[in-house]
Amino acid sequence: MAANNISTLTYKRDRQDQKLALAATNRQNETPQRPYTLDANLLPTRYGINSNDADDIVDNPNTGGLVLGRPWT
Repeated sequence: MAANNISTLTYKRDRQDQKLALAATNRQNETPQRPYTLDANLLPTRYGINSNDADDIVDNPNTGGLVLGRPWT
């Protein structure tokens, strides 16, 4: 079990969101002069809400191609 308790969350979407939030905090602490904005909708795929079923994975259409630096703007 990790010290941040992310691995104990039931749903993959919740774990994904918590990992992104932790990464955002880490980025902000490393370079506080640069603002980071997290947009999880820029990810190629997202897990379904309150579901671990593979059928509930949401595929981002990535119109215009993948965004460099995603999910950070």
